[in-house]
This record gives sequence, structure tokens and C-alpha cells, in this order.
Amino acid sequence: MNIHEFPVKRVLAFWLLTFACAYVSNLFLYTIYQITLSWWAFVLLQAATPLCYLLFGWLYFRRAVSNDWAHRIALAMVWIALTLLATAVLMQPVYGYPWTMAFTAGILKGQAINVAAVFVAALVAKK
Repeated sequence: MNIHEFPVKRVLAFWLLTFACAYVSNLFLYTIYQITLSWWAFVLLQAATPLCYLLFGWLYFRRAVSNDWAHRIALAMVWIALTLLATAVLMQPVYGYPWTMAFTAGILKGQAINVAAVFVAALVAKK
């Protein structure tokens, strides 16, 4: 895969859908969890983002021109980088924390499940 084969508009469009759905659902589920402190809201809060990556990753790779490991790795890296940058931009206005809180070790380790979800989505869509 070279840079000319990478569909930038498609990648950005699917990332934007993924980020919007994940961010809104997490904000909603976090509010529910803070109000109810129930275990089911906590479980849904933890599962919402990987499920969004899984769904939109599958939708992306379902009609993608290439579905090899180079494309999967590049897509996962671009989506995670864009997610971290968008989260950093929204950190101060939404949560009141400095933007640097979006790049902690815990946040970076937590992105591993999202990368795995992209890889699983690509493998499922390949069949």
C-alpha cells in the first residue's frame, strides 16, 4: 500500500461517524452512571467505544478497496491519532481539564482495545 492508495476522504468520514457516536454515547452513559451508580451503566460505558469502532470498522472494510494488514494498521493508527487529538481539543470545554490529560499513559493503553476492534472488524469484513 502506498500513500496514493489510501482513501483519505473515506477514512475521515468513517472516523468522524465513529468519533461522534462514541463521544455522544459515552457522555450520555457517563451521565447515567453518575446518576444511578449501577453496574450495567458502567459495563455499557466501558463497551460503547470498542463497539463503535467495531461497527464502523466493519462498515468501512466491507466496501474497502484493500483489506490487507498494511491498510488495517494505517487505518487504526489514523483513527486513534485523530481520536486523541479531538479528545484533547474537547477536554477543556467539556470536562474542564487541561488538554494534556488526553495523552496520559492510561488513555494510551485504553486505546489498545479500539485497535483490536478495528482489526477484528477488518477480519470479519474480509470473508
